[in-house]
This record gives sequence, C-alpha cells and structure tokens, in this order.
Amino acid sequence: MGVGLTTAPFVFCNLQRYFEGITAMTPATLRELVNRYYQAGARDLHGLNLQGLNMAAAHLANTDLRRTNLTRANLYQADLTHIDGYQITLAQADLRGASLANAVLREADLRKVHCHRATLINADLRDCCLDHADLSHANLEGANLTKADLSHANLYWANLRYTNLTGANLTKANLTGAKFCQTIMPDGTIRDSECAVVPQATP
Repeated sequence: MGVGLTTAPFVFCNLQRYFEGITAMTPATLRELVNRYYQAGARDLHGLNLQGLNMAAAHLANTDLRRTNLTRANLYQADLTHIDGYQITLAQADLRGASLANAVLREADLRKVHCHRATLINADLRDCCLDHADLSHANLEGANLTKADLSHANLYWANLRYTNLTGANLTKANLTGAKFCQTIMPDGTIRDSECAVVPQATP
C-alpha cells in the first residue's frame, strides 16, 4: 500500500526530530523515513544533514535539495534528475552511475565526488567546486560548467560535447579521451575535435 499524502507531515516531523538530536535512529531507519517522505508526495529535503547516508539506487527526482549536506553519502545509481541542488554539499559522495540530468547544482560542493559513468546531461554546474572529482566516462553533454573549479578532476573519456566551460579552471585536469564538439573552452574558443563527420551526398 502506498503512503498517503497525509503521512508527509508525520514523516517530516520525524526527520526534524532526528536532526534536532535524536541520534539513536539507525541509518536504515532514516533512509526509510526519507523514502516514505518522498513517496508521500513531498519533495522538500532542503537544508537537511544527510551526510554518510546510504541512498544507493534511491529515487529522488525533482527533489528540493538546496543546501542539503550529503557529504560521503552513497548515491550509487540514484535517480537525481531535475533536482534543485543549489549549494548542495556532495563532497566525497558516491554518485557512480547516478542520473543527474537537468539537475541544478550551481555553487555545489562536489570536491572528490565519485561520478564515474554518471549522467549529467544539461546539468547546471555553474560556479561549483569539482576539485579532484572523478568524472571518468561521465556524460556531461550540454552541461553548463561556467566558472566551475575542475582542477585535478579526472575527465578521462568524459562526454563534453556542447558543454560550456567558459572561465572554468582545468588546471591539471585529466582530459585524456574526452569528447569535444561545439564545446566552449575556458578561454571562450570552440573545440570541435570530436564532432561527427556528416558524409557528403553523392552528386
């Protein structure tokens, strides 16, 4: 049986009590509360301290996660599409294989985040910190990384087609095998080295 909409206030109350000092709640119980809160139709988890929480494969699409602390959280293969993660903290979080398409991650703390094979298509990553982030094989097509800090980031075989890197810091970033097409580089130039060649029609 699904959780009714009237359950949302109760679940939120429990979440609030947990973060006000009830530390006996187990991580598994907290995850269940978050899941019930989401299933109840509520999408507002902004500002909560969820660091270290195991939310692998969780469905959190369209959730308000502004300023939420998910440091070292396990979000392996989680669905985070269309989230509002303005100033979210995901430092050292496990986002391998996660879907963050169309996510708002502006000014987010993504230091040392693990995003191997993550999907970040059309994500808003302006002014975010991706220092030492693992973005190997990640799909960043169409993402906006204007003024993002990608120093020491691993972008090995990442898809950077149509990505905006204007003003981004790529100091010591690993770009081996990265794919570029209509990519706006930090200096404003366009890089087209990986655009597909369209065969010319035979007269």
